[in-house]
Amino acid sequence: MKYFIPIIILSFVLLSCAKKDEEKDTTTALEGTWKTACYTESDNKSSIFTPTFAGNVLTIKHEKHSDTSCATDYRLKEETHTFAMGDSGKFTITLSSTSTKTPQSASAVSDYNSGNECSADDWELNTAKTCSEGGAGETVYCLYGLSGTTLYIECDGDEQPTSIPITAENTFTKQ
Repeated sequence: MKYFIPIIILSFVLLSCAKKDEEKDTTTALEGTWKTACYTESDNKSSIFTPTFAGNVLTIKHEKHSDTSCATDYRLKEETHTFAMGDSGKFTITLSSTSTKTPQSASAVSDYNSGNECSADDWELNTAKTCSEGGAGETVYCLYGLSGTTLYIECDGDEQPTSIPITAENTFTKQ
């Protein structure tokens, strides 16, 4: 009986340490740079999507190409948001108010100027502009799965995803 209280105290200490280690693993699981393979989008252009998780900051680099093999640059879009880890593979992203866009082809320059992209009609090749984005401060709900150096992510602006369909767009390899 005299060992009963110390055993209970030791159990609480060990459980609290295990919980802290588990929380640390969760917050560092996404840490680093991840990248998709080249994938074709519905507009027959291709993309490479590269998120970088550092602390509570998510930086996204989205390369768009005018062909289906990611050989011909079209434009680059970069964004920085904040994110917060939840439990059981969940996290949220809080959208920022700006992005940086860089047209990397004459056709992107023409499209941006004629479309008045970011309220500007003076786009130039390989010259970045900071653009205002809608949805600043809104929350995006995400679910992730990790298998070795492969990360799977599914996000939704309205509700927490409950599963992750495996597609080229949401399969990332650790860089």
